Amino acid sequence: MKLKKIFKVLPCLLLIIMLFPQTVMAHTGCVSKETEEEIQVPREDFENLVLLVEKVKLEHPEASNDEILIIMDEHFEKTKGIIDIWNQLTDSEKKLVIQHPLSALKVNDAKNYAIESTIARFGKNGLGDRSDAFRHGIWNAKMTKDIGYNLAEQFATAHEDKEVSGSESDGYLKMQHKEMDLHNNNVGRNIGQYNLEVLDDELASIIHKEIMKENSLFVWLHE
Repeated sequence: MKLKKIFKVLPCLLLIIMLFPQTVMAHTGCVSKETEEEIQVPREDFENLVLLVEKVKLEHPEASNDEILIIMDEHFEKTKGIIDIWNQLTDSEKKLVIQHPLSALKVNDAKNYAIESTIARFGKNGLGDRSDAFRHGIWNAKMTKDIGYNLAEQFATAHEDKEVSGSESDGYLKMQHKEMDLHNNNVGRNIGQYNLEVLDDELASIIHKEIMKENSLFVWLHE
């Protein structure tokens, strides 16, 4: 559904959201990787999220991004519609969605593609391993193609704005995971920057080939 058509069906979409609420999750401000699995969010669902963001922005044209964030959180507490998707985002990501809604759609598309590509090549969507490194690499490479290096860096870094005390389920420190992810995000963006014209599947193959090298630019914590 194109955004220019969304406002024509706003009443119906809001009615659907109210009639079929998703499971409510507590908003904590920071999301740990231990509780936030990297899962796909269908494009239509994310479009509905962007629709609500744009609606709130239109209703409060003088509000800052921080004020819009507060209004959005209060809105979801009342409607309990797509709160699951909203609360999967860090506060830093939420602010970027508010500021760059169309780019946020492409970021979600890139994330979905990265998860699909990871499972296709590794048979899993792992944590702290080579598949994790690949997922971050192709996600950032595709984002760089789709929205440019600078915005890709902003969204990827915002995604890592999480609580880092303690350990992950694989026994490694959360800070080690964050450092790994930030490094692999950067490598992925650099590869994407030099392959802007290639198709997505070819780009994924380039990332995979680099991942499988003995002296790979990518890093991971365990096999």
